Amino acid sequence: MSDGCREMRATLGAAALGGLEPAEEIALRAHLDGCANCRETLRELSSVARALPLADASRLSSSPMPSPALGEHVFDRVARERSVVRTRRRRRIAWATAAAVAAVAAIVALVVLVPGSPSPGTRVEFAAPAGVEAHATLRATGAGTEVDFHVAGLTVDHYYWLWVTGDDGERIAAGTFQGTARPANMVMTAAVPLHDAQRIWVTDAHNRVVLDRTLPAPAA
Repeated sequence: MSDGCREMRATLGAAALGGLEPAEEIALRAHLDGCANCRETLRELSSVARALPLADASRLSSSPMPSPALGEHVFDRVARERSVVRTRRRRRIAWATAAAVAAVAAIVALVVLVPGSPSPGTRVEFAAPAGVEAHATLRATGAGTEVDFHVAGLTVDHYYWLWVTGDDGERIAAGTFQGTARPANMVMTAAVPLHDAQRIWVTDAHNRVVLDRTLPAPAA
């Protein structure tokens, strides 16, 4: 079991019972997209959760009563597990932010030292709802596909996910962001080669598609 899977144990239980907060649901969905073991565990837990209302207490030979303190112990344990998950998540975000800052500094230094501009890449315009404007430029990198993403007009403070779908039909997360009052420019990376990319799209916290574009076929 990986560290990421261990951190998701409490979240999987809460998800099976329908008790996740929006931010936790987004993080869990991203983890499940790349983890078959946790998807299977969630299916098993959800099956048990659906069966709980069907339990027939009258078939028990006696009616054992749990300790009055059991409920508090359970809630305390769940709270501790969630606190550990959030603390580790904040640490990962802090390390990722520091790495991103260092990467940006290195890129700026490279641009200063080495003349020339980056390749133009593949630019796409999204057909967006009224009041929303978005476009993206995709470039091939050693890590997959870099997405230079511009968006304006999405609901402020709502969570959104940017995805790239490969030729195998599997969606790969490029990153997450929040809607802001001002136009936002972001650089994200999806671990799928640009020549395999078929689609780029954005979903909200409820997994509803809000922006979508099929990528043009690569030039022969």
